[in-house]
Amino acid sequence: MTENRYDLMILGSGPAGTTAALYGQRLGLQTVVFGDIPGGNAYMIESLDNFPGFPGGIPGTQFGVYTFQQAQNEGAVCTMTRLDRLTYADKRFQGIDSNGVEYSAPSAVVATGRVPMRLAVANADMKGVHFCSLCDGPLYRGQNATLAVVGSDNAAGQHALTIARIADQVLLVCRSKHLAMDAVHQNLIEMQANIRVLLNTEVLRYEGLDFVEGLVVQSQGEGEKIIAVDGVFLAIGWRPNTKMLDLPVELTPDGYIKADEKLKTSHPGLFAAGDVRDTDMWQVLTACADGARAAKYAAEYLEQMNK
Repeated sequence: MTENRYDLMILGSGPAGTTAALYGQRLGLQTVVFGDIPGGNAYMIESLDNFPGFPGGIPGTQFGVYTFQQAQNEGAVCTMTRLDRLTYADKRFQGIDSNGVEYSAPSAVVATGRVPMRLAVANADMKGVHFCSLCDGPLYRGQNATLAVVGSDNAAGQHALTIARIADQVLLVCRSKHLAMDAVHQNLIEMQANIRVLLNTEVLRYEGLDFVEGLVVQSQGEGEKIIAVDGVFLAIGWRPNTKMLDLPVELTPDGYIKADEKLKTSHPGLFAAGDVRDTDMWQVLTACADGARAAKYAAEYLEQMNK
């Protein structure tokens, strides 16, 4: 393995990571970014409508590419590989990427975001289960499909609206009594004649052999029944992506990284930004703010370290 030495290692190429790289470079830090998707999970956003400066919205994919390119233009090295393992020794973080290449730096920002959760059922990995309607919805174009969305928040609402343009019928399955999405999404869903909302309904398992052919559901006060579907899109929650961290760092009971007001974690020189940290708001805007602040305080840490 060859070693590449930098001032700052950034884990994650989403909005938090690319903003941290942009600011890190502008603060004079030689920065390397790990992540194989420019913009990270932003590609799942069909239209980013609540980010200042884009009154007509902007596709998440385009926004992600812009931030990625901006970091590169400042001189950040973007490996286009994921970091498989991060350790710490001799006052430097040691990282090994998916190609087996070794990197090191005295400071690091974890901005690896979150990954979508699967249903806790025996056949959870069945084919026909999706997490990105923008990516996988077109697979059902022209098939007169009935598609299900499981979830109740804004992500579920956006899934339903996206695939409603493709499917004959969309079933929005929600186990709670009310939808948890904002009024904008709810109003748009009510206007779509081919979206049917099933409240108080829990998915117990999938039906089918290799490919999903139906959902076994149970509504409050009723027995089990099977709903025939051609595919299902999940929006039931997220879990923080921290599996590459092979060093001691304090986490919440749900696995999110604890960080103080300066984005410092419990490990010296390690900062956390964006959706992977313990926060009260998972938004692109706040992720970008986290990235900028994490880079700023990483620079301050290095300055103190070198005195």
